[in-house]
Amino acid sequence: MRCFRFAHTRYATTSHATTSRAGVARDASATGCLLSHQVLRDNPSYQDDEPLHQERLVGEIAFQLDRRILSHVFQGQARLYGFTVLNIRDKIIEVTTHPMTGKVNENHQLQLSQRHAELMSRLNQLGYCSSLHPPFTEFIINTYGILKQRPNSCNILELGFNNPDYLRKIIIDTAPSKLLKDLLLLLTCLCYMGRQDGKPLFLW
Repeated sequence: MRCFRFAHTRYATTSHATTSRAGVARDASATGCLLSHQVLRDNPSYQDDEPLHQERLVGEIAFQLDRRILSHVFQGQARLYGFTVLNIRDKIIEVTTHPMTGKVNENHQLQLSQRHAELMSRLNQLGYCSSLHPPFTEFIINTYGILKQRPNSCNILELGFNNPDYLRKIIIDTAPSKLLKDLLLLLTCLCYMGRQDGKPLFLW
C-alpha cells in the first residue's frame, strides 16, 4: 500500500489561513488544534462570520471520521476532548487506570483494545493504514479547519452532508491531486462506519 508523505510539506494556502481567525494557532500541536476546533464549535456564543467554505468541509470529513472511530472505541465516554485516533492507545491506558490508586482495570482495557483492533482490521480492508492515516487526518484538519457552526437538522440533507457523492465531489474539486487518494479513502471509511451503525455521516 502506498504511504503518503506529508510531514515536512506545506499545503496550506492563503485561504486556508483563515483558520487562524477562529483563534486556532497554526503552530500549535495537532492535538491542541483539534481540541481548539471542537471547543469553538461547541461554544453556543460563537458565531461564524463568513460563509461555509468547501475547504472546511474537507476538514470536517476527516474530523468526523476521527470522532467516529473514537466514539466506537470509547462507547459511553461522555467527553472526548483531547482524544485523537493518533493517541488512542495512550487514552485507552488512561481511561482504564484509576487516577488515585493507579490500579488498572484490565478487563476494561482489554475490551477497549479489542474493540480498537477489530475496527482497525475492518478499516484496513478498505485501505486504511493505522500508521499513516491518523496523522494524515490531523494534518487535514489543521490545514483545512472544520465547519464553524453545527447546521440544524433541517439543513443537513439540504446541504448534502449525508450524501457521499456530494462529499466526494467537494474533495475532488477542492483538494490538490496529491491528497485525493487518501482523502477519498477517509470518506470511504466514514461511509462504511455510517452504514455499520445506521447513523448519518456527520454527527454533532
